Amino acid sequence: MIPEFHLLAGALLPLPAWAWLRHGARARASAWMLLDAAPVAALFLALLAVTERPVLAGGLAAGACVFLAVADRAKRATLDEPLAFTDGGLLWQVPAHPRFYLPFVPRAVLVGGIGAGVLAFVAVLVLEPAVALGLTGRAALLAAALALAGLVLRPLPLLRGAALARDPARDAARFGPLATFALHARLAGTERPARRAAHPPAPAVLRADEVSPHLVLLQLESFCDPRRFGLAQAMPCWDALAGMALSHGRLAVPGFGANTMRTEFVVLTGLDDAALGLDRLNPYFRFARAPVASLAWALGGAGYGTACLHPYDPRFFGRDRVLPALGFRRFEAADAFAGAPRENGLVTDAALGARIAAEIAAAEGPLFLYAITVAAHGPWPGPDPAAGWAARMAATDAMLGVVADAARACGRPVVLAAFGDHRPSLPAMRRGTDTDHLIWRSDVLAGGARQDLDAVGLHRAVRAALGMQSR
Repeated sequence: MIPEFHLLAGALLPLPAWAWLRHGARARASAWMLLDAAPVAALFLALLAVTERPVLAGGLAAGACVFLAVADRAKRATLDEPLAFTDGGLLWQVPAHPRFYLPFVPRAVLVGGIGAGVLAFVAVLVLEPAVALGLTGRAALLAAALALAGLVLRPLPLLRGAALARDPARDAARFGPLATFALHARLAGTERPARRAAHPPAPAVLRADEVSPHLVLLQLESFCDPRRFGLAQAMPCWDALAGMALSHGRLAVPGFGANTMRTEFVVLTGLDDAALGLDRLNPYFRFARAPVASLAWALGGAGYGTACLHPYDPRFFGRDRVLPALGFRRFEAADAFAGAPRENGLVTDAALGARIAAEIAAAEGPLFLYAITVAAHGPWPGPDPAAGWAARMAATDAMLGVVADAARACGRPVVLAAFGDHRPSLPAMRRGTDTDHLIWRSDVLAGGARQDLDAVGLHRAVRAALGMQSR
């Protein structure tokens, strides 16, 4: 094999995988293909400079394209949306928390792909002869790779003429998926400082003529009323609270089956898609890493203690950095629940409910307690996943009863707001993105008014229940 053919074979190897990635995105042929191909070319050149093995470098670049193509297809099939540039911040979670990601990739694809990739890597590593590039050749390849990477990371001249739709699916079809990652990331980065500055943290203004109530805000994993989907699951605590609630009904959330951080961020801040721009795809990726207006900042500035309980890895979605930036002075995660009961490896809702009740009882001043459940997270094993999910909803319902009893026994009024972050990623639930919510106050016997809201509306309704002035 002559060196020229050897180099050409390695360079061409990523092309079928890149074409498959573009096919899944329904990308059309255009001049933008050059920007779409630039990350693949940069990766190949960098790997070639390091390994001096063209086929190995091309195979690894092809493997990266295959990984993205499989992930894109799995996300489209499960969540009805493509990969976005913000998904780069979630990559580490795939190997760290595989139970939340890998079940949505067909087992044959997962096992077969990993096995074939490992075998091919070992075979090429052993059999392929190195090409002597020399120091000058390696430096030239790295320089070319850096130039292409610079174009991808800062495509400003291209960005001015792109006329982006600001929608991942539509832009991926026009520009290609990798070009869309580059254009969206740069556009979001240029707009982010001004968008943040438009919503600085500020203390709340509360009514001075009454006792400040506690706020217990419960984000319920994969929660919505199972009876809406024909599942005969009793929800007595939810029904009792809804019957006396200030508000209850459907909650329109920005996604199906996942992307908890989108709903979470909007409920905590009240910032809508127009305020976030492309950062709406995952506000925790970059936008919420610096202080921005939120319930925690507002109530903390008015004398409240602010705390979050989440019995899972504090780094998940970057919450260990995001929650302090959103004004929470205390964040207790997996370590605080080390001895708590578990089912399917996850801390039970009963354990979290008991901890919430203890926090309410121990609070000396007004408290904003934000709690994030995890026990109902999919997948739901067994012959009937929908029934398994509904059983988890029964456990969540019982937790609500425990928290409500603690609120009634408290000497200070308590506003309890509970909402589902998204529907479960089950086929029967794919027809919409709405979940359920309720807002109940322990010292107010309301009539259980039915009110359908979106996440911004829920933020405003919580503020109103606390007596906070509107922004």
